[in-house]
Amino acid sequence: MIPRIYSPPVREERDTVELTADTVRYLRTVLRLGRGDEILLFDGTGWECRGVIDRLEGRRGTARITARRHKPPEIPVRITLAQAVPKGDKMEFIVQKATELGAARVVPFLSSRTVPRRTEERAARRLERWRRIAAEAAEQCGRPDVPDIAEPLPFREALGSAESGAVKILFWESETERSIREILKDAENRSAKEFFLVIGPEGGLSAEEADLARQSGFLTASLGRLVLRVETAALAILAIFQYECGLIGALERKGLDG
Repeated sequence: MIPRIYSPPVREERDTVELTADTVRYLRTVLRLGRGDEILLFDGTGWECRGVIDRLEGRRGTARITARRHKPPEIPVRITLAQAVPKGDKMEFIVQKATELGAARVVPFLSSRTVPRRTEERAARRLERWRRIAAEAAEQCGRPDVPDIAEPLPFREALGSAESGAVKILFWESETERSIREILKDAENRSAKEFFLVIGPEGGLSAEEADLARQSGFLTASLGRLVLRVETAALAILAIFQYECGLIGALERKGLDG
């Protein structure tokens, strides 16, 4: 299979594309590719370009474009995952798996129980790393697009970033009357094209935060009797919604790589 590589947009009038230093290093040291080898470039907006490596020298490289096509994402619904920033590097794992599971956007947020984080400089580097992980995950799983990874927001602002018309759901361990199953049994919810899903931190969301979400039009829902790790909860919820909404299990036509 031809390797898929995330690359900045290639202008239609150009027959060659400059490869980034990271891409050059990956092609040379990881994939062991060189002049004449084929690659598939995608820019995260739906454009794919089939190309042949012309040059890999030091930190610079170029590829010659041999075919182009626009491949818009074939996703039945748009799902945003609003995730409280967890401790350690768990957010990296969540971003990677959210990309693989088709999330259109990830909104990290800071809640009252979020562990205080780093300086602004380190926070900027962390955001850059999350976005790079999303691009790499899109390469691996065959997505034509790369999800938007937003800058971390305070909880109230994260709630306000939900798309107009989206079904808004906050998963809360203290909810005892409404489950995911009940929400998705509702015909109007099942037919929705936008979902905004909120998952709290390791210590959970406070009752005050849950009340604020309800006042903002969110449904609160339970995941059941089991207490899941924050990263497990994110994967379980996305997998459930993608299955119910038709992404998981759907077939897709072949692309430029065959």
